[in-house]
Amino acid sequence: MSFSKLQLAPAILKAVTNCGYKHPTPVQAEAIPPALGGRDVIASAQTGTGKTAAFVLPALQRLLQSSPKSRKGPSVLILTPTRELAEQITQATRTYGRHLPFKSVTIVGGMPYRDQFRALDQKPDLLIATPGRLIDHMERGSVDLSSVHLLVLDEADRMLDMGFIDDVEKITAAVPGKRQTL
Repeated sequence: MSFSKLQLAPAILKAVTNCGYKHPTPVQAEAIPPALGGRDVIASAQTGTGKTAAFVLPALQRLLQSSPKSRKGPSVLILTPTRELAEQITQATRTYGRHLPFKSVTIVGGMPYRDQFRALDQKPDLLIATPGRLIDHMERGSVDLSSVHLLVLDEADRMLDMGFIDDVEKITAAVPGKRQTL
């Protein structure tokens, strides 16, 4: 199977091709089609098998297909347990979305709030966050999650192992119940 058979938008395919990728990895081939079909997906695979692209590519495709109506906050929320993983996802989002007109913002602990407030004021389409810092922004009223249509819980098992269960539950309660979850 090739990436072109996944029916991704031409701009996304161009970015994937620019990376030198021709064929999806097994986890991508299994996860991307149902994700593109709007189904919830749980995927587990070893490190280095392309799990990030398995959720970033459908997220970008979903943004392209969503109607441009007025929204209060991001349409896609990617929650990840660590700053390092958030930066990896941010880089993947920039790489695969380089030909797309979307704004993404990363909010993680250890970074200045002022810059994050400014970035959130621009109403990003896609938000990548760690649980603790996202909860801080929710409590301050600087982020509105009522427009989230796609919630990605990256390394969900690790978030639970790290003691983030209460934060994850609080965040999932703040996004619409009718949403896609990966």
